[in-house]
This record gives sequence, structure tokens and C-alpha cells, in this order.
Amino acid sequence: MENIFSHHGKKEDIINASIKLFAEKGYDAVSVRDISKEAGVTEAALYKHFKGKEDMSLSIFKEIIREYYSRIISIKELNLPAIEKLCRIVALTFDLYEAHPSEIRFALITQHRFWDSLTDELKPHLLIRSIIEEGMDTGEIPREEVYLLITVYSGLMLEPLAQYPYFYDALPPLQELKVRIMSKVRKLLG
Repeated sequence: MENIFSHHGKKEDIINASIKLFAEKGYDAVSVRDISKEAGVTEAALYKHFKGKEDMSLSIFKEIIREYYSRIISIKELNLPAIEKLCRIVALTFDLYEAHPSEIRFALITQHRFWDSLTDELKPHLLIRSIIEEGMDTGEIPREEVYLLITVYSGLMLEPLAQYPYFYDALPPLQELKVRIMSKVRKLLG
């Protein structure tokens, strides 16, 4: 799977170092000094590209979500049943996690901090809502409170990924887990 970021040079080094550290230690446990040391740059070099840790983290979060959103749009536009689209989003999400675990973990663990800074045009759950509503309109998905279904679907898809680093020895390999989650989505919504 291709790279999520298109930056090169020191900025890419800073982004990669910060994502690695945030995914390993959590946002609050990482300082600008830690990031600059991991990236092999001075703190001044980091500040050349970002106003600070918050600005850098928000920029990274938005870039990850923007890329994820664009990939979901391409699935939404396919001429497929709604449940199949939702399963493809699960597959996409698991494949992204497998290819870019630190980036996806970063997005998962910082979404509560940055969610309100996203415009509606970047919120993946709004695309998911429209796919669920499409399925309800065609009778494929039984009528239900749409936000309840979004919450259940998102939890079913994302929570195993958020927990995977802690329970990977008790969970099946990612590709098997992906297939099992898609099966649960079909049962839940079908």
C-alpha cells in the first residue's frame, strides 16, 4: 500500500518520529525534545516546520484522516450493495493498519483530541452514515437509529485495531480478524 504522507526530507523525518513516539508512548508523554531527538534534528528545525507539538499533531491527524476519507469516498461511489461497501471499508481500514500501524494507531489514540477541529467534509462517519442510510432506503439494512448503527459499526471495526497491540497474542492474525469482522458486519446489518 502506498505511503500516506507525501513529505520528504527533514519534515518527513519529524513526522515519522512523532508518529512513532505518539503511537508507542501516547501524545501526552512525548515532548518536542523527544521528537527532535528521534528525528535527528534540532528543536529549531522542528519549529521551522510546525508551531509546536499540538500544531504538528493536528496536521498529521488531518492528513491521515484526509487520506482515509478519500479512500472511503472511492468505496462509497462503487455500484455495490451498502453492506458490501461497509465491508470494503473494514477491509481498507485493516489493510491500512497492517501497512501503516503507527499512523493508524496515532489517529485512533488522538481522535478525541482533534475530532472537533475537522470540518464535516473530512469526517468519515458522515460517509458511513450515508452508506447506511442508502442501505436502509433500499431495504438492505433494517431501519434503525442511524447513529446507533454507526457507533456499533465503528466500534466493531476500530476497537480491535485500537486493542491489537495489547492483545495480538490472543487475537487471530490481522487478515483473519478482518474477515471475521466483515462477517460480523454482515450479520449485524443484514
